[in-house]
Formats: sequence, C-alpha cells, structure tokens
Amino acid sequence: MKHFGWRPAVLAGTIILPLAAAYRWNTLPAFILLGLWIALVYWLGLKMVHGELAEQHRLERLAARIKDEEAQTASLSMATPAESSADLEQLYETAIEAFSHHRHDWMNDLQLLYGYVQLGNRERLVENIERIKEQMNADSRVSRLGIPQLVFYLQTFTAVNRNIKLELEIEDGMTLAARLTPEQSEALTRVMQQTISAYEQYGGSSWGECPTLFIMIRSSDDGMEVIFEPEGEYPDAETLWLEVNRYVQSTDIRASRLEEDPSSITLHIE
Repeated sequence: MKHFGWRPAVLAGTIILPLAAAYRWNTLPAFILLGLWIALVYWLGLKMVHGELAEQHRLERLAARIKDEEAQTASLSMATPAESSADLEQLYETAIEAFSHHRHDWMNDLQLLYGYVQLGNRERLVENIERIKEQMNADSRVSRLGIPQLVFYLQTFTAVNRNIKLELEIEDGMTLAARLTPEQSEALTRVMQQTISAYEQYGGSSWGECPTLFIMIRSSDDGMEVIFEPEGEYPDAETLWLEVNRYVQSTDIRASRLEEDPSSITLHIE
C-alpha cells in the first residue's frame, strides 16, 4: 500500500514542533512533552508499518494464488497440518520477540532523553533526537521495499540474531515490488537470506564477536543491485564466493565481486 509510505517520515518531522517549543521555553514540562511526543511518534509509526506490511502480504498472497494456483496447491499438499501449524507458531514467536526488542530500545531512548533533560544538556538531547529520527527513517525505507517476506526478515533480524549486525543503506524511494516480478522477488529474498547466513557461517570467530555486515540496496544502470560489505578483514572470502554463486544458480540474479575486495559481493538483478 504505497499511500502509507510517506507517513512515517511525516510523523518523524512533527518532532520539530515540540523540539522548537522546548528550545523556546526551556522548561522541564516542555522537554517532558518532547519525550512523550517522540514516544507517540514511535508508536504511530510502528502501527502504520505493521498495517502496511500486513496488507502487502495479503495482496501478494492473493496475486500469487491467482497466477500460480496449481503450483501452490502442490506445495501445500506436501506439508502436513502439524508442520504448517509449527511454521505459523514460529512466525508469531519471531514477531513477538522483534516487537519486544524494539520496545526495549524505545524505553532506553526515552530514559536517555529524559536524563539529558534533567541535566539540561540540550546539545546531547538534540543529537539523540536526530539519531532517533534517522533510525525511524531507515525503518521506513525498509518497509517501503514492498516484499513482505524480505521486509519481515530485515526488520526482525536484530531481534533474533545476536551473532552479526546488519547496517542497511537503502536508496530513498526504492520499492522492489514495483521493479521485480513475484518470481524475482521470491528469488531475491531467498538469496539475500542465504548470503547473510553465509557471511555469518564462514566468517568464523576471527571476524569479531559481533561483526557488522553493511548492505546497500540501490538502482543500477540495468536494474538494481544489492551490495554486501563486511566490516574489517573477512577470513574466508573464497568459500563465501563459491556459496553465493551456488545460491544464484537457476535465478535471474547475477553475482560479482571486485578483485581488490573479494569479500564484498554484489547481487545484480535486471
């Protein structure tokens, strides 16, 4: 539902009003109002993204059933009711854990802001408000990718994975659903998940306790590309490269890397 895509950004922009009031009157109630407003914006933004994700998921499933009903029926017939129930339960558990994780982060942010209010440290207060706004904008860009399974995976990754940290940089206005066919969307989601798992698996302990993997999603001359860049020196770039090439077989996705940086891999899709 594309008409929801701009709303989280607008909500983030409304923080300017209570921030201006706090600067103008410089009183404790004004700063408390600022903190409460930020909490409200967080809640509303999460509610909008959740609603958008649910609606996109419903529409995509409906389109997939119409286009490929026979294939879907065959796939469903292979799964027992117990397996389907277990998968659904696992999905619910992942969503609950992700929301709990985000709620914990929001409480930490509010406590930090309130501490700066009490100390009268307006410089650090503004810095943290800007950080929160940027994080909200980043989450909004992820939700606008338009592939529900990929959006869910990226937005819940931090909550369920403690071994590797993802840093996402997404081109403003990027909507993958408008660029890719359902088959390409499914393939890209699967290959991205496999590639992230491969970075984690073949990095080994020498890569760091909780290493960071930078992921950039952007347009290219002939389509779009997803760039993976590990933080620091990656220990087993060759095995990683072989695995990624195996993942992209029988798909429209092409993998490439630079000789000077063999651990940085780019997925191309037209």
